[in-house]
Amino acid sequence: MLLYHSNAGGAIFPIIFFARGRKIRSTDVQRDVRTMEKTLQSLSGLPVVCAGKRVGRVAQAALSDDLRRMDGLWVDAGLGGARFVPSEAIEVLGAVSVTVDAPGKREKLKKRPLFRRAVTTDGVRLGAVVGAKVDTATFLVTSLIVSTGYWDDLIRGRLDVRRFAATQDGEVVADLQTREEENDAERNGQGNGRRSPVGRRGGDAVRRDELED
Repeated sequence: MLLYHSNAGGAIFPIIFFARGRKIRSTDVQRDVRTMEKTLQSLSGLPVVCAGKRVGRVAQAALSDDLRRMDGLWVDAGLGGARFVPSEAIEVLGAVSVTVDAPGKREKLKKRPLFRRAVTTDGVRLGAVVGAKVDTATFLVTSLIVSTGYWDDLIRGRLDVRRFAATQDGEVVADLQTREEENDAERNGQGNGRRSPVGRRGGDAVRRDELED
């Protein structure tokens, strides 16, 4: 059973779920969704297991050019060199290991740093993309982690941007106005204070309606 609540603006949203005699609040559901996400940093160094045997450790995750999905993993196989395991061969992105159904092909590791400049939809310089989160079931990128500066990161935490678009010149356009409100409170336990980006980028701005969902 699901109970709904309507606010003053007429918006309706779930408050409490009843399942098997116990109450499950909407915050619990949101927490379960977050557990399905993993940062690329958390994947680095995890052992990679194929057919019950360890074939190496995760050296780097490979993202698509538009930063929308994880194409695969680069695996450090020690004396066996580097191997690339495509996402189709990844079975489980676990907490302590990655399970694959094929060891991947031996290839020279192609280091592609994620570091990209991030701007707002108005062209205001925001910072730099330093990480990403992926869905452990679909391998789609759920958000980008943006640094706005050392001290700002230390005091307020890094931004978790869920609406974005990658431009052809390598920049990332972040839509901050429609970010989920929960991200503000979730970021390092901070409140809902919104930061004002500093600096401005020259050139044409990207409209918000041009961003992909």
